Amino acid sequence: MSVSKKTERKGYWLFKQEKVKKDLETDKRIHFIVQGENEERFVIFDKKKKDFSCDCEYFSLHQKPCSHIIASEFYMEDETKNK
Repeated sequence: MSVSKKTERKGYWLFKQEKVKKDLETDKRIHFIVQGENEERFVIFDKKKKDFSCDCEYFSLHQKPCSHIIASEFYMEDETKNK
C-alpha cells in the first residue's frame, strides 16, 4: 500500500529518535509501543497475516499505514540487519 512521503519521513524520524520499543513478541504477534508527539501509540504486527495495525486515529479512519507503523517497520528491518 502506498504511503505519502510525509508519513514515511515522520515514521523514519520516530525510528531514528528511538521512539519505538518492542513491548512483547509471541508466536503470532509482535507488539510495539511508539512514542508519538503527544502520546504513546500501540502497533501490532500479525506474523501470520504479515499485517500491521495501530490504535491511532489516522489508521482507524484511513486503514492505511501511519507513521507509527512505518517506524515499527524500520525497527523490524534494523533488528533483522543487526542479528
